Amino acid sequence: MRKYLLSILAVLALGYASAVLADAQELSIFHTIAIKAPPDVVWAMAGDFGGIQRWSPGTESSRLVLHNRNETGAIRLLRRRSNGTQVTEKLLDYDPLNRRMAYTYVDGAVGASDYYSVLTVKDAGDGTSIVEWRGTFKRLAYWTDNPPAGQDDKTALEFLNNAYKAGLANLKKILEAQQ
Repeated sequence: MRKYLLSILAVLALGYASAVLADAQELSIFHTIAIKAPPDVVWAMAGDFGGIQRWSPGTESSRLVLHNRNETGAIRLLRRRSNGTQVTEKLLDYDPLNRRMAYTYVDGAVGASDYYSVLTVKDAGDGTSIVEWRGTFKRLAYWTDNPPAGQDDKTALEFLNNAYKAGLANLKKILEAQQ
């Protein structure tokens, strides 16, 4: 009987530990915009991993610190315009044929954990393009059910939603002004 009780207690303790150590839910965002410019023109700007500061208003500067521009494995160091914080990002996949790139955070003042972003430029016909930018991530304090202020789901969602919306709107503005 004693062994049976100990077995039940062990199972309950393991279940409790699993619940306590559970990760936060994965969050995702998706933004898209139509741009009156040919997809190759849009890709030349949006798909330049080392040149995001040319179109993303939240990025003050971007500097490649490892590998060449648009080479899988390239690392860029970004400085944010709003507060001067820096973040390092790594290019995980670069597919110019399909006008698609994927990247992630490496370190620095990140806005989320387990961050994975994909930017794609599609041909919409008639010399226009559709840019899709999606991200999946978890809040910074992913290990707790009661995250501190600024490390919760809402903060991560707001930060990245605002960055994606502003970036795509400015990309459209710049490229359509050139047409």
